[in-house]
Amino acid sequence: MPVIKSAKKKLRADLRKRKINLKVRAQVKTALKKFTSDPKNQTLSEAYSALDVATKKGIIPKGRADRKKSRLAISFSKSSKSMPKPAKTQRKLKTHQKQKPLAKMGKKLVY
Repeated sequence: MPVIKSAKKKLRADLRKRKINLKVRAQVKTALKKFTSDPKNQTLSEAYSALDVATKKGIIPKGRADRKKSRLAISFSKSSKSMPKPAKTQRKLKTHQKQKPLAKMGKKLVY
């Protein structure tokens, strides 16, 4: 235990900061876990935000946050490629629109 008055104050301040830092670290951890369990655009955005906040507050280094964000983006792109894309459907023409010919071959029109 500190004896000097300023050291006692420093200890109290460090304990307060420790509480705040642990909360922010927990938020980062939960955001990353949320993204890994359900990789969506919104969870990716939340993870980015949590990492940015932790970096801004000096809790984690900038390089570490950048590396984690890069790896999240790579895993997101891999997971989005593995998802099946919906089949393209043809657009229906309105009743007052006429279909335009695609190409003219001599006198015949090809639709």
